[in-house]
Amino acid sequence: MSVMGMVDNAQSSDEEEFSFPISFERVYRDYWYKFANENELYWLKSFLYGIEVERASFNEVITELKLLRKFLLKGENVYYLSERKYILSRIELFLEKLDEAESFRDDIVLYIG
Repeated sequence: MSVMGMVDNAQSSDEEEFSFPISFERVYRDYWYKFANENELYWLKSFLYGIEVERASFNEVITELKLLRKFLLKGENVYYLSERKYILSRIELFLEKLDEAESFRDDIVLYIG
């Protein structure tokens, strides 16, 4: 299983085809979720179980992604080092896809889970 993002209630072929991988479920649970839980983050924690994200909340998601990226770039926590490169690449992809989704329409909603 994996955690991924897609358009909820797609209204065009571009939106229907829009999806992006975030992480293998095990990696998400063991690293992303652990970080989110330890830092009392809302969005990153919710993605493990699935949640709709309205465009108005994208900035909050971006803030949490940047917190995780900053933590990983420090490289101080040995627990995360083995998956750091993979997680960083998925954070960058996630940020790019949020930007792309914003260009579809103002009322876009993503399902992430």
